[in-house]
Amino acid sequence: MEQHLLNAQALAAARFEMASAPPLPCAHQESMVREHVESIELVQGGLVELGVPRGLAGVVAQDDKRIGLRVYLLDNSGSTSQPDGSVVQQGADGRLRQRPCTRWEEICAFAEDHARWNLRVGTPCEFVLLNSTSRTSGSRMVEGGDCVHIDRDQGPEANQLQKLRELLMNNGPSPGTPIVERLQDIQHRIQANFSALAQARQMIFLTIVTDGLPTSRGSGQSGWVKDTKRTIETMRSLCASLPVQLVIRLCTDEEQTIDFYNNIDEELELPLDILDDISGEAREVAKHGNDWFAYTPVLHRIREAGTLSKMLDAIDERPLSVLEVQQFAELLCGSQRPLAGLGKRQFVNEIQEIVAQTPLVYDARRQEMRPIVDIPKLRIAMRVGFRGVVLPVICPCLL
Repeated sequence: MEQHLLNAQALAAARFEMASAPPLPCAHQESMVREHVESIELVQGGLVELGVPRGLAGVVAQDDKRIGLRVYLLDNSGSTSQPDGSVVQQGADGRLRQRPCTRWEEICAFAEDHARWNLRVGTPCEFVLLNSTSRTSGSRMVEGGDCVHIDRDQGPEANQLQKLRELLMNNGPSPGTPIVERLQDIQHRIQANFSALAQARQMIFLTIVTDGLPTSRGSGQSGWVKDTKRTIETMRSLCASLPVQLVIRLCTDEEQTIDFYNNIDEELELPLDILDDISGEAREVAKHGNDWFAYTPVLHRIREAGTLSKMLDAIDERPLSVLEVQQFAELLCGSQRPLAGLGKRQFVNEIQEIVAQTPLVYDARRQEMRPIVDIPKLRIAMRVGFRGVVLPVICPCLL
């Protein structure tokens, strides 16, 4: 059943065979290759403890063995002080709710969430600031000043999280969005590690968390043709020639910025995913016909961190096929037995029984606790029964 999802991993492996990027000199030569990789079973168990359904945890665990390092590039440009961000927090009653905040607070919460996630799973990761007071292009990054490396093997979780908090606290919003310079630094590091990564069959998973259009140093103005062109060229070079999986996580509602990055995604045809915040992404997923499951914080976090699953990449781009719906529903519900051999009606009935015994989850689109799968909408997505086959044709307004 999971073979369809894991085909992307086999394709990604082929990129090591095809790529031929000679390493370039760079100041930051630390290894990006992961020495110790946990077993798939252990990673899957850790993900289940974090709330990931067991089936989906198995797919994510398959990704994990391919990760040399997760790199998070955090935008701390001046515009991140704008107060139109949001975070999901647990209230006094134990329920999850969204609250407004600045974009920078949203980015800081994102960083802490992903640091905890990677510590629990055992995946090494690194948080790099877009702007830091002492950094110049090509210069060596300073741990604790420009970046923080997080690794479960490097000591107590609390100590590492505190280092990250101090980095973020000491480097608030400041002018400029030098994405190109930082991407070039990262590109040079990957090139220096290219042979070792290929030998280990590992990739770099890079997530850019940003709220604005790129600017070069001294330009002071977003949207310049030269800056945006350089960004596109750098992303193309980074993704086309090196083992990189790229996610751009937007922290803005500005249409110009959203359109710029969405156009990159559509035109470049690279291993790239563009994500909004959890509410915006939940609406986008539903708009593309995938409104039959709850879009949860766990699902969003998996996609923010990057995944090789083409299905998870596609849910905000097109309706899933009937076969994909069946596969994804099984992954979300964590069935203890294979359901692939069941007929569609029997499959839906089996999922309904599982959902009835599964705790409610937070659905970011409706901003309330809901079943992980909406059974009536699942019938429609799988074209089962009168409601799934006839009603959408004769009375779509009732759906």
